[in-house]
Amino acid sequence: TPKGVVVTHAGLSNFAGELRDRFEVDDTARVLHFATPSFDAAVMDQLFAYGSGATLVVSPPGVYGGRELGDLLGSERITHAFITTAALSTADPASATSLRHILVGGEACPPELVERWAPGRSLYNVYGPTETTIVTTMSAPMVPKGPVTIGGPIRGVAAQVLDRQLQPVPFGVVGELYLAGPELARGYLGRTALTSSRFVADPHGKPGERLYRTGDLVRWRESADGSPTLAYVGRTDHQVKIRGFRIELGEIDAALDEHDGVDFATTMGHVLPSGDTVLVSYVLPHRESSVDT
Repeated sequence: TPKGVVVTHAGLSNFAGELRDRFEVDDTARVLHFATPSFDAAVMDQLFAYGSGATLVVSPPGVYGGRELGDLLGSERITHAFITTAALSTADPASATSLRHILVGGEACPPELVERWAPGRSLYNVYGPTETTIVTTMSAPMVPKGPVTIGGPIRGVAAQVLDRQLQPVPFGVVGELYLAGPELARGYLGRTALTSSRFVADPHGKPGERLYRTGDLVRWRESADGSPTLAYVGRTDHQVKIRGFRIELGEIDAALDEHDGVDFATTMGHVLPSGDTVLVSYVLPHRESSVDT
């Protein structure tokens, strides 16, 4: 069920400042507005430009990737952009001659993408749930053959890797990622119970401070310069991401269960040899029924 997330002006301001300073955005920059309004990255595109007096180049309808995306990056002399990994993988980096900084996210970044797009520009892997104002961790510029991580926390953000008792796990051990700081949303609009289940009291913070429970499994590892960085491992629940979209597998199961011929259904994400994730549903027909797949 779609739900509204109430973010704050303070969180947006914090993130706009991070974008401006980290990526050297000024009034000469040309930022691509590529994300659909249904994706919180659309707000990031605007903060990128409006927070620094840069030019915002709005992608025309019908440009989803491929040669059209590459031509747009080149003809509009785009210098800064956020593009999902799936879309960027379809475009030719040779077209993006003006591109200085490019951010990817929304799903896992494959090493092959780094090898194609990192040379000649700075390529970053970014991570962040909508509940923490778009982005909370960023990698350093990635290099071919190097590790792909989701980086470390941006300014003002605290990242904790905790076990089920909300105690920190040792360095290198897998735990659930909890986030805190000014980018934390106030909660879900009109959904008090859901808010209290995901935004929990910080047992290691001051009275009243909260953590957002991401549901993502990560571990700390050491980056090339010796600083700690986060490696993404997976999910604690049955949620998957495909082409940047959060998908609740239980919603698909519920829809299949409504079919007259289906007694039971379960859906899971299946990783292909290419590294892409696809959905696979298994159904058990009612007795004396058959299911047309």
